[in-house]
Amino acid sequence: MSETIEKYLVSTDSTFEHVIQRLDENSGGVVFIVDDNEIMKGILTDGDVRRLILKGISTDKVVNDLMNDNFVSGSINSSRSENIKLLNNKVHHLPILDESGIPVDMISWSDLWSLPIAQPFLGGNELKYITDCISTMWISSQGHYIEKFEESMVSFLGGGKGLCTSSGTTALTLSLAALGITSGDEVIVPNITFGATANAVIQLGAIPVFVDIDSRSKTMCPVAFQDAITNKTKAVIPVHLYGHPCDMDPILEIAKKFNIYVVEDCAESLGAEYKDKKVGLLGDVSCFSFFANKVITTGEGGMVVTKDDSLLGKMKLLRDHGMSPKRRYWHELPGYNFRMTNLQAAIGLAQMEQIDKFLIDRREIVDIYNKKLASIKTIVRPVEESWAKNIYWLYSIELQDNDSLITKNMLMTRLKSVGIESRPVFPPLNNQPAYRSDNINSYPVSEKFAKNGLSLPTANGMKIGDAERVCNLIKTILK
Repeated sequence: MSETIEKYLVSTDSTFEHVIQRLDENSGGVVFIVDDNEIMKGILTDGDVRRLILKGISTDKVVNDLMNDNFVSGSINSSRSENIKLLNNKVHHLPILDESGIPVDMISWSDLWSLPIAQPFLGGNELKYITDCISTMWISSQGHYIEKFEESMVSFLGGGKGLCTSSGTTALTLSLAALGITSGDEVIVPNITFGATANAVIQLGAIPVFVDIDSRSKTMCPVAFQDAITNKTKAVIPVHLYGHPCDMDPILEIAKKFNIYVVEDCAESLGAEYKDKKVGLLGDVSCFSFFANKVITTGEGGMVVTKDDSLLGKMKLLRDHGMSPKRRYWHELPGYNFRMTNLQAAIGLAQMEQIDKFLIDRREIVDIYNKKLASIKTIVRPVEESWAKNIYWLYSIELQDNDSLITKNMLMTRLKSVGIESRPVFPPLNNQPAYRSDNINSYPVSEKFAKNGLSLPTANGMKIGDAERVCNLIKTILK
């Protein structure tokens, strides 16, 4: 008997409560029921469990009286291809039985096919440019691909000047440091975002102040931003979350009124637009990430973009150990090593050559999601406001907060069982150990979104058929 199959087994004299616990442990959505001789007698899926709960079945009830004894199984004497043919939209896990009827192994859809939530597509000039770096031995933080990558970025954005960094997080840290953010200063951050946004603030000794998000776009609420301003507030970081831009006009107006710096977090929004302008040139400085799951990637890496030459010079100085560009090894400031390598920039340049295609392909996937999921009343689809162009870095849906027995975690488990990766939306920062404080503010929109929100695959290279399959499975699961 394989180790894999053991975590799916329960005995006929087990209680209904034990079945629920085992389902939670294996995350596969099914248990196989065996007698004292380990011979398989029945099956229960998480769908069966929900129906039994609806009927008011006691958790003390014995499984033998609840199981489905009309199940499909494969044989150890059949070929793998013959057993695989038994899998279908209803049979996602196939127990493999020996001659005595004892389950010895299993085959799952997820073993045969998988759809990642995000992945890079490296089908352009990446290898060619990297080979050039290696053959010329320009592999460190100097080389012409650095400048070319920066130029390609600002050309795509339509202005500004770019500076490569080692990551999106260091781009944020560099921006805040160059703006003079220091110990005791307050920086306003949306409560739903990846931790890097707050980490960059904390690393400089400043204090992140969390505010709630807008109920539609799930980005920073301008009213909440204004309400959080104190005489210590020095900057705000609007995050264009999951590819949808923030409502920037009111944020910029408020920031100007109170003399607050605006640092755009564009890690998830390359190509998104606010009122026909690409995000990244709306605030004082913007920060991009090129981690492997982003729209374009350099493996790890980031970039700051600004229209302010003075600020650019300060960031360039800080990025390179604070060394003077005019005098070697002369440190004008205690800086950082936040540089990107020429190798990474070479990949980034090749990726930028394909970005228009990446965004067009992504929109086609989103159109399938929007069309296929529109009829499911229990799902709230991500919006695209009239003033926005959403690039849907991740297609993040929200289950209606009602009495449905299907929870976010259940849906994710069922999708995983057939090889489809999904992930929960970011949990509120104010609840996490690294950021928890005595702040008594409430964040109702953040909490509701985190409770019910999950993201579906939007990987580069994803096919139309993949999106259709995701939608069809979601419909089946939610019935």
